[in-house]
Amino acid sequence: MNHSKLTATLASVSLFAALALVGCTGSPEDTAPETSAASIPASPPESQAPVESLAPAEPPTDIEASVQAFIATLDELGIAHSEPVRAEVGMSGAKARFGITVNGFDAGINVFPDADTLATWGEASDSFGGIYIAYGNAVLTLNSSEGIANSAEVAPRIAEAIGGQAHGI
Repeated sequence: MNHSKLTATLASVSLFAALALVGCTGSPEDTAPETSAASIPASPPESQAPVESLAPAEPPTDIEASVQAFIATLDELGIAHSEPVRAEVGMSGAKARFGITVNGFDAGINVFPDADTLATWGEASDSFGGIYIAYGNAVLTLNSSEGIANSAEVAPRIAEAIGGQAHGI
């Protein structure tokens, strides 16, 4: 064997050995791990319903429940409104406040930590001529400036439907 053939043979053997060590020899069928159809997870049939959690759903917080109650009442009465958007509570004493429009006028939903805080806020609102509907520890404040006539008209209807009390009308 001449020197160039020997070098070529050694290079081929070395390359083959290196490829064998990293699993790159032969055809894919030769080197693929054996699997059976049973070991390959199949996707669930389309007709299979997703599994629902058996854990009970968390009840809404008092904040969520208050907002939902006002929104459901407005919907029930067919009163136009925007989606509530969380806003700063400022110095209101509320633990949560949401900006909303009612019949195109600025309004808000305030949820207070207790009846005493709501009563204090209500006295201040009354002294400034505010219009609002109190329900539980929450209020739906209606516009008392450019939309005051509309607010005075819808407040009693909202209060009656939700089981609350209208103020400032």
